[in-house]
Amino acid sequence: MRGARSAGALLAVLSYAFRFPALLNADSTNSDAAIVGLQAMHILRGETSPFLWGSGYQTSADSFVAALFFAVLGSAPWVLMVSALSLHVAATVLVFSSLLRHVGKGAAFVLSLLLVLTPSSVHSYALYPPREASLFLALTAFVLVDRAATAGTEAPSTRKALVYLCAGCMFSTAATAADPYAMLVAPLSLGLAVWTAFGVWGGKERMRALGASVSGALVGLLPSIALKTSQGAKNGPMTLSFSMIPHNADLLVRECLPWAMSTKVYFAKHVMDYSPWEPPAWVSAFLLLAALVFAAALGLSLRAALRGGISPESRRLGAAGLFVFPLGIGSFLLSVMVMDHFSMRYLTALTLLSPFALLPLAKRLPPARLLVLLAPFLLSSAIGGWVGFGPFVRGPIPVRMPEIADDHALRTLMQEKGLRYGIADYWTAYRLTYLFREEQTFVPTSPREDRYAPYRRAFEQEGRVAYVFDEGRSRENPHDELRELAAGAENVEELHAGKLRVWLISRKQSELPLH
Repeated sequence: MRGARSAGALLAVLSYAFRFPALLNADSTNSDAAIVGLQAMHILRGETSPFLWGSGYQTSADSFVAALFFAVLGSAPWVLMVSALSLHVAATVLVFSSLLRHVGKGAAFVLSLLLVLTPSSVHSYALYPPREASLFLALTAFVLVDRAATAGTEAPSTRKALVYLCAGCMFSTAATAADPYAMLVAPLSLGLAVWTAFGVWGGKERMRALGASVSGALVGLLPSIALKTSQGAKNGPMTLSFSMIPHNADLLVRECLPWAMSTKVYFAKHVMDYSPWEPPAWVSAFLLLAALVFAAALGLSLRAALRGGISPESRRLGAAGLFVFPLGIGSFLLSVMVMDHFSMRYLTALTLLSPFALLPLAKRLPPARLLVLLAPFLLSSAIGGWVGFGPFVRGPIPVRMPEIADDHALRTLMQEKGLRYGIADYWTAYRLTYLFREEQTFVPTSPREDRYAPYRRAFEQEGRVAYVFDEGRSRENPHDELRELAAGAENVEELHAGKLRVWLISRKQSELPLH
């Protein structure tokens, strides 16, 4: 037991350590994550909402998690990142604990490394909210259902097994309320629960198990029902269409699946200028070989599950993990949300369930041989994940980005000029608002991208504002925006805060809305 605890603790330490470059540069957070941080700050002031700011279908679950961390550690960007990463680390340890019931700690440790040394495609969810709460709940559901199977085989009539089954199904459907992404894995955990009920119990006990599963799933659905019927609810763009297959298949083969498998790695050269990494030919060959070896390992695991000779509990859990590949790829091909190479985030579940998918193989191989087989893919994922940190690393060394000095210079400039409000591109606006803890507040240049209406109302009442253009993040032509923003202004003054271009705009009082 002590050895297993030490292995779990080591997994947690390695998971945090591998992502140290991002933690070191947490101030470079993006506006989507900053929204979560801003909402968390307001939650601590008593302002709550069931939805994430500006969304009628994503919930504020990650904001509440961040608020808990903020209450203890403060609202710094690194705390926001740790709030998301800690959920991933906790899920990793839970998966390890589940695997321990099937294989020894050596094999369980090796399989769990797939969640530690992750490809760069996983960075977007493990480090930046808002999606981690739903995925944590989704993985917890698998662990609980698996625990029910183990408890059921030990004592089929015990209440403990039914409680695990009920809780697992409840977590599975509740995860879809936290974020719609969990809808991809919910059928797998619910299917595992039904299969477990039929595989472990018989007669009345089976009916009790099915009843516990259905009851848990229905209870877990209550938050989703409450959200969909509440004021401000919207249907997200989550439909499927066969017409999307040609477009999505091209992206899947050329960009997204290679990125998810680390045969292709995108990284930001500076801030948001993502480009594919161009490694030496021998490195590219190794990355491809590693992906092929991993695919072969999945095939061997499927064969081990089908041939038998392993416990029914391990076969069921392994099958659920393996089925995420056709399900995930199939939903990717049909999804109307697939737009570009960044849609690789819709394949994240392939990585998250890989430890379960390889469980049947781990039952047949000694830990040392399992490590040798998976070592190339673990190394390729580690390389891809590290390169994916982009400007946060220089070779093997984590570095701190100099852009943070520009942000501080902008804050000082606005304080000296007595400015409290500004306007900028979406990817600049909310990030700066969070970094400055709302002492200086920015709204997006496009009102359609507003996420919190009170910011816009306050901005429109202000006589002197700043327009900020960040060449690394802003997507707009600053001169076109300035022409519209400065129309009728009394005075416009151009300044610089490092690489940030700043225009101070003094608006006529007659142009301001009445209070």
